[in-house]
Amino acid sequence: MKRKEIRNSKFEGSKFEIRIKAAVLVSLCCLIPSASAVELHNWRAPYYLIASEMGLVTSSPSGFFWDDCGEAPLFDSTFWFTDTKAKRNHWFLEPAMSAGMGAPRESNDRSGYGFGEVLNDLRYHNLLVRQTLRVDTRYDGDSLYPAHPDRFARGRIEEAYARLEWRYGSVRFGRMLSNWGPFTDRSLLLSANPYSYDALEWQVHSSLFEFRHLFAAFNQSPRPSVSDNMAGRYFAAHALNLMLGRWGSFGILESMLFRRAEGFPDFQYLNPFSMYTVQNTNQEGSGNLMLGFQGNIHPGIEKLSLKGQLALDDIQVDNEAATDREPNHWGVDAGIYWRDCLPLPLRHLVKAGYRRASEWMYTVPDDNMNNGEGYTYLGKGLGFPKNDGDDLWAGFSIIGEKYWAGSAVVSFDRNGEKNVSSRWRDSDTITIPGLPYDYQNATFPSGTVERTVSFFLEALVYFKDCIDARIGIDNRWVRNKGNVQSDGFVYDPLISAGISLHWTGIYRQLPD
Repeated sequence: MKRKEIRNSKFEGSKFEIRIKAAVLVSLCCLIPSASAVELHNWRAPYYLIASEMGLVTSSPSGFFWDDCGEAPLFDSTFWFTDTKAKRNHWFLEPAMSAGMGAPRESNDRSGYGFGEVLNDLRYHNLLVRQTLRVDTRYDGDSLYPAHPDRFARGRIEEAYARLEWRYGSVRFGRMLSNWGPFTDRSLLLSANPYSYDALEWQVHSSLFEFRHLFAAFNQSPRPSVSDNMAGRYFAAHALNLMLGRWGSFGILESMLFRRAEGFPDFQYLNPFSMYTVQNTNQEGSGNLMLGFQGNIHPGIEKLSLKGQLALDDIQVDNEAATDREPNHWGVDAGIYWRDCLPLPLRHLVKAGYRRASEWMYTVPDDNMNNGEGYTYLGKGLGFPKNDGDDLWAGFSIIGEKYWAGSAVVSFDRNGEKNVSSRWRDSDTITIPGLPYDYQNATFPSGTVERTVSFFLEALVYFKDCIDARIGIDNRWVRNKGNVQSDGFVYDPLISAGISLHWTGIYRQLPD
């Protein structure tokens, strides 16, 4: 090789090395960790809910994914695990203990309860590792508790995951709590209502859109009484949300619960870019499909929000097939939220809304139910905790100077006899396979309807960095309680109270 060619090759090699180093440097600059915070079901949740309803905090760019209780510009600053602390390399340990009284979840449950929780949070640059352990006496009366029923201390690992973050997205793997939709505490399609489960989840976002995909293989329950107790159940979901600046956000999401008794799950549901609706309706794949639409609109007033989510479980178009004439299955959750709209010296929120879930929503024909395709995990609904009912409500919240808040809600709700595990009874000889029992004469809500008029009052108080307390009085007038016929409305109040002790001072900043 000639000397000039050797010089040129060395020069080209040095330019190549410079390009590589520059690319690596750019990549490292893009690996900027996004702000994270403590778990979604933390003791801060009631306060965080008020801040989110007021539109003062979000957990994702679109405001439609809720994974953490982050810092909010409300209440005292020491109350929150701040974004400044969350972004630094750190080790954070937060123990908490709570005790209280409330309405028993089941007939054999005690009214008093106590639980302890420990959050372990470790961050190093763009890697976050988190575990949350909870021991709760309320598991004693929970027939769906998925672990050993005879142990002295019943606990669960609520969260245990690792998340790798960069400027325009993230990927995480492990056990997690999450809520998809415009509301922090509930969702029609994918909520934190069921026991937490392990999944692989990734997302990308920009200033215009946010996309997320999740895939989970559900555990088999050791409790044979659980209706979905079987192996080979899988869950997939994805959502695309568009952000229109200060005017609001819109999104569409799909979820699919399916079962494969043997072998690897279908790649068509691992594929985040395919439309589950088209695959399922054209019988390319089988499973329980849910389609959802959501939005958060600010109609010319920044402090006013119109939020809502619509879920379509099964909507009939032609009704021509003999085995495809069942009633439409759908749900809606919509509300209006207007903060600081009255001439009051304290911050406040006026709100109202309507929720509805049809009687056959989340359920499937008997053969599909036997195949594990009911929209549940370990007996609990993946979306709303119940169906076959609706709720009309209005409320008011007021926030004091840093350390207290109060709220009042008046509502009227109806609940039918069905639930998220109800069977269609289409396997009975008197019905047509694929159609719910007596679907032609079905009413909403079904059967003997429980009706409740409620006036709920709640107070929250927080003291420095160690204690908070809450008390709630639900003045209820109930007719046909438990779906048992009665002559009229009966006053049936519920009183709940709780106190929480916690310590947020175990924070150590790690070196860069």
